[in-house]
Amino acid sequence: MSKEDKVAISNVPKILVGSDDFKKLLLGSTLFVDKSLLIKDVLEDSGEVILITRPRRWGKSLNMDMLRRFLEIEIDESGNPLPQKRRINDKLFLGGELDLGLFSGKKKQLTPLKIAAHTDKVADYLGQFPVIFITFKNVEGQEYLNIEQGVKIQLGNLFEAHSYLSNSDKLNSRDKTIFNTYLSQEMNTESIKNSLSTLTRLLYKHYNQKVWILIDEYDTPINSAYRYFGNKEAEFQKVLELFKGIMKGVFKKETGIPELPVERGLITGILRIAKAELFSGLNNVNEYSILDENFSQCYGFTQEEVDRLLTKVLIKIKSETIKEWYNGYTFGGQVMYNPWSIMQCLSRGKVDHYWLDSGGTGLIDKVLISDEMQESLQKLAIGQSITIPITKQISFYDIHRPMGLFSLLLFSGYLNPVPIEPETDVYQLSVPNKEIKYIYETRVLQWITEQLNIDRSTYYSFINLLPAGKILEFKERLQELLQNSTSFYQTGEKRAELFYNGFMLGLISTLGPGYIIESEQESGDGRPDAIIIPKPGKGDKAIIIEYKIAKVREDLPTIAKLGLEQIINKHYDTKIKQSHYQHVKQILKISMAFCGKDMDLEYKATDVY
Repeated sequence: MSKEDKVAISNVPKILVGSDDFKKLLLGSTLFVDKSLLIKDVLEDSGEVILITRPRRWGKSLNMDMLRRFLEIEIDESGNPLPQKRRINDKLFLGGELDLGLFSGKKKQLTPLKIAAHTDKVADYLGQFPVIFITFKNVEGQEYLNIEQGVKIQLGNLFEAHSYLSNSDKLNSRDKTIFNTYLSQEMNTESIKNSLSTLTRLLYKHYNQKVWILIDEYDTPINSAYRYFGNKEAEFQKVLELFKGIMKGVFKKETGIPELPVERGLITGILRIAKAELFSGLNNVNEYSILDENFSQCYGFTQEEVDRLLTKVLIKIKSETIKEWYNGYTFGGQVMYNPWSIMQCLSRGKVDHYWLDSGGTGLIDKVLISDEMQESLQKLAIGQSITIPITKQISFYDIHRPMGLFSLLLFSGYLNPVPIEPETDVYQLSVPNKEIKYIYETRVLQWITEQLNIDRSTYYSFINLLPAGKILEFKERLQELLQNSTSFYQTGEKRAELFYNGFMLGLISTLGPGYIIESEQESGDGRPDAIIIPKPGKGDKAIIIEYKIAKVREDLPTIAKLGLEQIINKHYDTKIKQSHYQHVKQILKISMAFCGKDMDLEYKATDVY
């Protein structure tokens, strides 16, 4: 290890990645991005209930815990408010010295967060309310009973957090019996639906103060239900009815029934689920997605925040590289970085597919490799954009159609929106960055290997015959694969073009890690389909590829020869020669012609001096 590398490692700060615990993050991490102005935005919003949707791992749960810490009344084991000098939350926001809980007695001096400057909000809201905070982010299952049991566990944990109510002198014996039923998780479907409204009423009795309701990742169980048993209509509807009952039980005003003492509510999730009526009839709900300006800077990192982080971490990655990998999102007019990937990158000191590797693609994977979506997906994979109307409310029954799928991809964080006709919800959609581009490339590659009836390993070995210079063996193997493949591309010229475009895209993405690849970029007097140049140490053969589609088999040899002549006559090798790649010793000029399950190939190898 070099001296510079040792210095770099010694200067890596302590970074807590993936923690949703606001206090733990503030005290235990040396890197912290202050998002406390979210509190001000929530308090100033006109909605009695606010729904905020953002992609997974964009800070929803952490921000929710921060809001809980700000609002909640700090209490002792008996449920009595703590005196000022024993309160922790005040110091988290206003600054001060806090014990880290270590044997050494080490303490940490905290500086005031941005919300501290808004003294009116601090005076009126800091530590002033009982808070119900429940998260459904871990509630998943392959059948309804799994989902229901997961909800019971979360509700049991919630009631356990308020166990002091069992001994509250403000509650009568009936109240305590009801409370203990929830505490022991002895709940039926109706009591689950009434759980939050019940706890709200009990907390109000104890504190004589209205209650804030915070519901995190409300749609995770619903998304899981659709993924695993969405084809079982009755069972899936039971999940929707369960959550519809929970929401309406605590937020809906019913004529003739006393109003619940709810101060405000905040709900977060990835999607706004349509056709489930989860939010219909609720009191004054304001909804904000990635398309809205409100809260746009509260989730994800701005350029300024990333620049500030980079000054605190000594890594060898250029800021432009980080931007290429994790930037590219424009949410509500604000350019944002993926926070999960940024913190992982800073922690590990290298770029990688951190967000993709953290899971969560199951809902869209099957659709991404469907025949119907290939044309648009291939455009996105090569950096082009598509213009399409989107729907802000996702119906699972529509995600197999373009409008539904691309709306799902957009709100799940796989696309970047540029408004074209926002009043009619028409947007130009594109892949935001290199990390996300990878999923499109791999799904197109998966689609191609399925068409060729081979696994990815076999495909990789086959493609690597090209840079090895084994062109005739490549031709022979490709002819064999085409003969044994499906007949997808024999059902029309457009579908054939789609298959061969996908084949070329799969070829390029397979070679991508070790090569500099340009697709349809100007070189000489034209734009070759692909120029593939090995990176230093990865080989000495550059490749130029031109491919064409013939209408009849008999034309294949002629069209292949014409393609090779095009490469030569239009000087497609100009960029390679003029760029002075010293390690490139040979240029392979390859022309491929396809027709149905047949192909032909012409090539010429030219030494570089």
